[in-house]
Amino acid sequence: MDFDKGNASAIVTVGGKNILIDCGFTTLSTLAEKDQAKDIDYILVTHLHGDHIGGLPTLLPYLQARLKKDVSIIIPTETFKSELHILFEITFEAKRAQYLPISDFPEIGYIDTTNMHKEGMTSFAYYFKEDDHLIYYSGDVGNADIAKDFLDSRTEAKIQVFHETTPKKDTLVHTSYKEVEEKMNDYKPTFITSPKKTCRRIVRSTTLRTTQSCCFRFTVI
Repeated sequence: MDFDKGNASAIVTVGGKNILIDCGFTTLSTLAEKDQAKDIDYILVTHLHGDHIGGLPTLLPYLQARLKKDVSIIIPTETFKSELHILFEITFEAKRAQYLPISDFPEIGYIDTTNMHKEGMTSFAYYFKEDDHLIYYSGDVGNADIAKDFLDSRTEAKIQVFHETTPKKDTLVHTSYKEVEEKMNDYKPTFITSPKKTCRRIVRSTTLRTTQSCCFRFTVI
């Protein structure tokens, strides 16, 4: 998560595979600096705003040409695949894009949040399961209700939540950190960055276990 430049990306390791969630404009440079690009096995995309996918047309050729590595994009729906493919066609990188349906990954699920971030925009939240552990990743969304409703229905003993927030109270495109604090109180939310330093940030909520001790590995980049 590059707060200074407003880009969003993270890596979650589940089932022994490293999954890059989103790829903002500065993601590739960050991955290269940290020598992490070679470790990416799959890519997930929450929605098609530039700060979440602006680096994808650069990342794919870097992986294939420089690292000799083919990395597939996990697709929740065929409609989203079609929308994403337009990006690669416009940037002349369509031949590099490879897709796999999310149904091929029983440890990964999605929640359709279309219209809940931006009217008319396809978007998704994702969750990752391993044994009795679960990670929830909100993507950009206008309220915390969808996360709360989903998590309240779960039975996993260990749950971690990564939810985007904004200090603004009256907005329909991002979730107020106050709302996250109130509605996600059962999950003991803590802020990765100070609400006073940035207008948008990820909230980590943890039940019973921290990221370090969980069988998952989650890295905000």
